[in-house]
Amino acid sequence: MNTIKKRLKYVVELLSAGKHTVFAKKCGIPPGSFQAYINGERVPPSEHLIKIVTIYGININWLLVGEGEPFIGVNTQEEKATPRGEAGDIDPVVQLLNEEEERMGVTLTLEQRTAILKILRELVDRDVRSIRELLRSIQGGKNKGDE
Repeated sequence: MNTIKKRLKYVVELLSAGKHTVFAKKCGIPPGSFQAYINGERVPPSEHLIKIVTIYGININWLLVGEGEPFIGVNTQEEKATPRGEAGDIDPVVQLLNEEEERMGVTLTLEQRTAILKILRELVDRDVRSIRELLRSIQGGKNKGDE
């Protein structure tokens, strides 16, 4: 990951399930501006960088130049994935990957984590759709508001 754009995309994927609007709003950054940053159209101003690193506990050196660990004070896999803004605000898919990584005794690279998270999210989305279809069939095709 050799650009701010790529590093921002990585943390958005890791911490906000790839949803840049969720990530930006939590930092108080206009989503349109943030989209321009991850598209590489603009470089974030210092006040936005400060918000990002403060809210999510990101290492500013890593974000700007790719040096060091992505997160400040990283001791465990869970700390890598937990945003610093709200306790317990961890993506369940990230939590699952963290637990399996620890259980298996492996350490994934940033690229490996991103690829695996993408696959896991696709599987979860597919399973959620299947569960909803099953629930609709149990209800006889009725939605909650159809009663």
